[in-house]
Amino acid sequence: MKLGLEVEYWVIDDEGNLTSAEEVIRAHEYVIPEFVDSLAEIVLPPMESRVALEITFADVLGAVLDVAAAHGTHLVPLGTPLLEESPPVLSKRGATLERIYGDDLRFAKNVAGSHIHFDQTNPVAQANLLTALDPALALVASSPYYDGRRTATAARVAAYRRGMDERFHRFRDLQPYALTPDAHAKRVRQSFVSFLTLAVDSGVSEAAVYEQFSHENVSHSPVRIRDDLGTVEWRAPDTALPSKLTQLAFDIGGILEETAAKPVVVGTEPGLYSGAIVIPPFESLQRLSNEAIADGLTPRVRTYLEAFGIDPTAYSPLVDRFPRAAVISPDEARSRRLEFARLLKADVDMLNATRRPVEQFIERNTAGDDRSQMNGFVDSVEKQHSGSV
Repeated sequence: MKLGLEVEYWVIDDEGNLTSAEEVIRAHEYVIPEFVDSLAEIVLPPMESRVALEITFADVLGAVLDVAAAHGTHLVPLGTPLLEESPPVLSKRGATLERIYGDDLRFAKNVAGSHIHFDQTNPVAQANLLTALDPALALVASSPYYDGRRTATAARVAAYRRGMDERFHRFRDLQPYALTPDAHAKRVRQSFVSFLTLAVDSGVSEAAVYEQFSHENVSHSPVRIRDDLGTVEWRAPDTALPSKLTQLAFDIGGILEETAAKPVVVGTEPGLYSGAIVIPPFESLQRLSNEAIADGLTPRVRTYLEAFGIDPTAYSPLVDRFPRAAVISPDEARSRRLEFARLLKADVDMLNATRRPVEQFIERNTAGDDRSQMNGFVDSVEKQHSGSV
């Protein structure tokens, strides 16, 4: 199964302050603007090999970090900037969302995540399984602070899904399983109608909504079936170190591949079985996901992930590097940003050192040579001009 990876990183100056990503975005063709000024997004071509993806990821980040250093800037792998910042919105679609969401858009402007696109094989089954794997977000949780306060082990997820007014939760939070393609299609249509109503009530014209949004992208929930791209998209993980994100992508991808031969069924003993993949009732999953968001890799979360063949001991979430303090000061936040920028550089150097000797044996991926599609899945025109939230 091929998968494509998109990862957002904060850009900071030598003092640890958020700064413009403009120069960083020019550093490589696989780097594109996000919808706020201080974020840059790495968009990698779809690949079947973890080693090839790691080599490409390290190549791109290495080039970007060199350009960033030349301009006195750095990339930071944190799910939030630790403090609540007010970066300007850059894209037309971002400005429209700001009209619709109002001040609540700050929760989307202060988070950085990772999006993994998996080839569609059995999309409803894949989407239901990805929904059930939501607690895996704890494996790469990278920031416990939002607006200077320790809010959750996965502070980005808590803010992004539930920080906004309840009217917007259906577009951000984890959604129940869709048991049939028709049920999924009906949900997509209803979400678009609800979004259109909110937009018109906010003074946005219907024409603007139809111009800037599609049925597939008005919702920014953790799992999306993207029929327009031929993928199933997983948006639950924080941004993190490239070595751990590629590991997570292929761990999850390996589980999804089993949907080609096994049904996904709801049951009381979740896990991988010889004849089926069993996922828990959605209400049980919600409780476990809430635990993963609040407290990370608890014994219950670890046991659950192990039932799906994931080894939590193979991961070392960046969030564990933070103290347990209830608040973080502006000075410490800036210092921490610089610390995590150094960790990112060290991780890229490690990937280059360990993967470069085997590069000659890897058939290099050329899917990105057609620049009309930045990663073979995501339309570059849509991404360049509308950004993401």
